[in-house]
Amino acid sequence: MTGTVTRTKAVACDRGALSTGIVHFGVGGFHRSHQQAYTDDLLRQDFDAAKDWCYTGVGVLEWDVKMRDYLKNNDWRYPIVARQGTDEDAMDMHVHEVVTLRDMVLSFEDPAAVVRLLAAPSTKIVSLTITEYGYRVPLNEGDHKLLELANQGVLDDPELSMPESLDAACAKATVFGLVLAALAARHRLGRRPFTVMSCDNLPHNGEVAKRRVINAARDAPECDDAFRAWLEEEVRYPSTMVDRITPATSWDDIAT
Repeated sequence: MTGTVTRTKAVACDRGALSTGIVHFGVGGFHRSHQQAYTDDLLRQDFDAAKDWCYTGVGVLEWDVKMRDYLKNNDWRYPIVARQGTDEDAMDMHVHEVVTLRDMVLSFEDPAAVVRLLAAPSTKIVSLTITEYGYRVPLNEGDHKLLELANQGVLDDPELSMPESLDAACAKATVFGLVLAALAARHRLGRRPFTVMSCDNLPHNGEVAKRRVINAARDAPECDDAFRAWLEEEVRYPSTMVDRITPATSWDDIAT
């Protein structure tokens, strides 16, 4: 490669001052190179305004362990590599180091912790990149158990964790089971709901997310009419436009 290489170093800040305002399901390439990048830019422009809008990622699939471990071993920092030019062998490269991902949790290791994270007042947005298939996954036994526990207030206990204290079925909770349990906890506690923001490449993706939440609640006997009405009237489901992809990282990128 003969193009130029430029770098944007990590923003100089006290990372202990950063807090989670957005929880994201699906910490893949698109999320890390777009949503995280925009938040990182905001942090550079106005630290005080952006510091409470950083991310915690959530993984629900077994292969998310590899991503969690990679990020954790790098202190939750990672580079974004962007290339520009028309000659593949002589493209300019820019490397941008991102610090706005605070941590990442895995639902199958501790579903109760994920529900508490989503139910926390500081969580303002729950964003999703879970592919089209993720909106068709039905609720399972673990989801129904989490909803039951959320309604009882059991999941509020910070000492409750997997696998010692929780039904093993909860480890298989789905994305919308976790979202619904957290919304149920917020509703019971009188808290405002978080915004459910789909970032998947689907037409009218906000409506798709809303329909999935509403239908899941209708199918769950643990949800009463008041909660179902709250989901429909109070929760916001904005639609977003996705017009980019993130190519896989090459060994040349890693070596740069």
